[in-house]
Amino acid sequence: MHQFVPTPLRLLTFTLFASCPFAQVLIPAPKGLYAVAQSTVKLVDEARIDPYDPNHGKRNVMISLFYPVPRKECKKTCAVSYMPPMTAAYTQAFGAQSGIELPNGTITSLQLQVCCEHTPSAAKSVNRFPIVLLSPGLQGSRLLYSAMAQKLASAGFIVATLDHTYEAFIVEFPDGTFTPGLDSTFWDPSIPGRLEELLPVRVADGRFVLSQLGLKSVAQKLIPGITCGLDNKRAAFYGHSFGGATAVRALMDDKRFVGAINMDGTQFGTIDDFKQPVILFGRGAPSAHNGEDSETWRTLFDHAKGWKRELSLNQSRHLTFFDLPLLFKVAGISVSVEVVGELDGQRSFDVISKYVEAFMDFTLKGRKSKLFDGPNEAYPEIEVRQP
Repeated sequence: MHQFVPTPLRLLTFTLFASCPFAQVLIPAPKGLYAVAQSTVKLVDEARIDPYDPNHGKRNVMISLFYPVPRKECKKTCAVSYMPPMTAAYTQAFGAQSGIELPNGTITSLQLQVCCEHTPSAAKSVNRFPIVLLSPGLQGSRLLYSAMAQKLASAGFIVATLDHTYEAFIVEFPDGTFTPGLDSTFWDPSIPGRLEELLPVRVADGRFVLSQLGLKSVAQKLIPGITCGLDNKRAAFYGHSFGGATAVRALMDDKRFVGAINMDGTQFGTIDDFKQPVILFGRGAPSAHNGEDSETWRTLFDHAKGWKRELSLNQSRHLTFFDLPLLFKVAGISVSVEVVGELDGQRSFDVISKYVEAFMDFTLKGRKSKLFDGPNEAYPEIEVRQP
């Protein structure tokens, strides 16, 4: 995945581009059992000094929370910006540097449809839903996984997406301030030990967020009307690319995590034995990335002592595993198959979401699925292997 942190001049240019008038583009609301509300909060870990902060401040973790609301309890639905303006500018610049030329204003035109007002009883019922964390790819923004998180939340899960400050190309806070990421050369995977040092920082972010969600004071900032913290004794974790490596490592380090999915990510760092269920979700033909060509995946499966599956999505690419294919589809933008794969953007989004939901149902709700038994005629794009 190409990484890019814009220079101030480029940033100014793309900020102007991103602010140009552009027709509103509504991302389709998920059709799950529940409506979905969204909120954000900046969390400060008072116990940790940020190892990447040049001023040696406390570690900040910005999260978005997507939580289910019974449809009859949702009083109002609103269209909200897919991402705030500065993040949109950085994303537009990142796309251009990566060879994805988007029409000016594309990013700021995107909007999610969320439940923006619900009854008090909806808040009281949130705690019956299990928690799932979602970590982005290296230098990526949590906001580029918002549609995916909303889709899972509509199936009855509380989904928290995380930004990893100073690594993400930008983290924008609710007060309008923002922290740019360190230069992309700093995160070069070829630098010995660089990502191995980053991995425990990311894992600590995830564990911290899960602990924070159990606090009444934090839950009340995120869910209007709730009277207690969320039930954080059991949760699942999934992520894309380096976020997938983060999710699986968290599984080894914290028994509160009862399942994890690594979506198309190399597994960095030490790999220890673990018993919780795990999926490695990779790519099939024509751009394969799976256990046959990934030594770290083979090693991981050797240490996975419980339920495990390898999934391969045919006609996909590394960037298929977050919102981009869907965003291009709904915005009517044509991009190279080398960027997002040959599959239709809506279709790839739906297939990935279906298998993620089935795994979360299995690990957190005890519902088994035949999707993991082998080929399924409804999803011929997926290959299932039981290592």
